[in-house]
Amino acid sequence: MKSDVREYRLPASFFMKNREKLAACLPDRFVAVLFAGNAVCMSGDSDYPFFANRNFYYFAGIEQEESVLVLLQTQEMKMTSYLFIQIADERKERWMGKRLTKDYASTYSGIDRVMDLPSLDDFLLPYISDESLPIVLETNLSRGPGKAFEKRVLSLPKEREAISLMPIGSKLRMVKEPCEIEMIRTAIKLTGEAIREFIPLISPGVSELALTSSFDYSLAKRGCLVPAFPTIIATGENALCLHHMNPSGTASAGDLIQIDVGGRVGGLCADISRVFPVNGQFSARQSALYQAVIMCQKAAVSYIRPGVTLAQINEVTRETARQEIDRIGLFPDNESEEKDVSKYYWHSVSHHLGHDVHDVCEKDTPLSPGMVLTVEPGLYIPEWGMGFRIEDDVLVTVGGCEVLSDDLAREAEDICAQMNHAKKWGD
Repeated sequence: MKSDVREYRLPASFFMKNREKLAACLPDRFVAVLFAGNAVCMSGDSDYPFFANRNFYYFAGIEQEESVLVLLQTQEMKMTSYLFIQIADERKERWMGKRLTKDYASTYSGIDRVMDLPSLDDFLLPYISDESLPIVLETNLSRGPGKAFEKRVLSLPKEREAISLMPIGSKLRMVKEPCEIEMIRTAIKLTGEAIREFIPLISPGVSELALTSSFDYSLAKRGCLVPAFPTIIATGENALCLHHMNPSGTASAGDLIQIDVGGRVGGLCADISRVFPVNGQFSARQSALYQAVIMCQKAAVSYIRPGVTLAQINEVTRETARQEIDRIGLFPDNESEEKDVSKYYWHSVSHHLGHDVHDVCEKDTPLSPGMVLTVEPGLYIPEWGMGFRIEDDVLVTVGGCEVLSDDLAREAEDICAQMNHAKKWGD
């Protein structure tokens, strides 16, 4: 893996192929308009860091704000791609840095024509005015320039065919190309390296903030400045909050530490969850629960294959969870009482992974080779003051699935051995 992961990029051919696949799903004539988005104001004259709309990036390959992708196909012209970007502005660039040049944008996106953003309205006018020309929009947006454009089109006096990008884009994004899978593998490797670097810090008295800072720093020094999602480090009962993102806790002897973390490489995400005993060894009760979660994960992984659905995977895992909860004695002895696993099984076991950590998908669509999923069963026992999930990333293959994160220690004895080795050698 390169020392600076910013050097990893998806090739221009990937984005060109995505545009071709999209065109193949659309009518013979269409105009599609996608927006990168604008930076969101944080306060005063400060903005949050910009992050491009993932559908825009998937088809354009460009991360710069205010950029617009237009795909046009008519009876007279095969599908042609146009990218509209901000004009170079020396005064603004002194403050905010260089903007994309047209040559750079063309090289990294494979776009047919790169044009100045101020010309966008004049360019689009004849196509928007032609009510016989179907227009492709992102209709699921809640705000931003894409939403404003949707309102503008739908408010025109004459109705015209508007095609939602979302169901088409979701089906395309669900199946990953080899270059995307390679980026996910690299993101997993990056995540594993960052996890291993903070393991020596785990001891009674360590704060969630110290562990969070260590992990985020490990990603940043390798060039991953935007993780897949905000780092989750939860000690003790804080793990009973599934998305614990306020790292204010401190680990006590006997606690477990839940981590849920992921790096991002080339725009693709990793999503890994592990559990560490602060003392370096699991107690008997912790071991029992850990083994129950591991059994749930193994049941899910063994069931994943082409043709099954996320709902079916979840049902298999849920039934395994019910059996494991019964085995460790958490259900009432009274046979007449229902063994309600939902008391301890709080969330589904899988979601798609890709350009978003919870990647777009059609949930009822059967799995097919090339899809990438997380497998993250969790059991949460409030009366024990503990709960956790164990999460790995898998690739659906022709014969089943491949665990992409299989190199990361997972079994309880391997977790403890890794911690003890790190303590001894400071690794």
